[in-house]
Amino acid sequence: MPGFSIHGPDPGGPSNVNEMRRKHRWMFMTVGHQAVQRSLLILQKASRPHYVNEEAEMHHNQEQIYYAGKHRWEPISLTWYDGEQPIDSGQGIWDWLNVAIGIHQGNIPVQLPAIYKRDAMLRMVTGTGGVSEGWDLFGCWPKDINYEELDYTTSEIMIITLEMRYDRANRQPLNAGAAVEV
Repeated sequence: MPGFSIHGPDPGGPSNVNEMRRKHRWMFMTVGHQAVQRSLLILQKASRPHYVNEEAEMHHNQEQIYYAGKHRWEPISLTWYDGEQPIDSGQGIWDWLNVAIGIHQGNIPVQLPAIYKRDAMLRMVTGTGGVSEGWDLFGCWPKDINYEELDYTTSEIMIITLEMRYDRANRQPLNAGAAVEV
């Protein structure tokens, strides 16, 4: 009968002692402006890198075949609780945007990538503090920032959502038993 094996290794199903990654065990580190780094303490959620490959299509008689084409990395989403004391996460994110495009200085063009692009790390953590999955993201910058709407009829906590563009990502082979290095 298919299902979990309760009597040790069994070719008929997965073991009931396998640990699965959990959505609440992760850390995001070293992204953006220095003020954003402090704001990582109140980061609510983040998405993992998403790779998309274009298809090159070849036609022949009544059939089509496909080849791998150019690839790209889709932006990831980061959501912060909009803290005001002692960490103003909204100001930290705004400061990073200003490093990129200089909104506060008027009609300044976009800065050089060496000034505003930063690298980031996303780590999935085990229940014992080890790292089970690691992503290194290169050339990160704030593509879209949403400070959300205001509403007198609710007492919900405000959030800020940032869509972060990056040039490429690399999944690190990590030892699940190793301690987390920050």
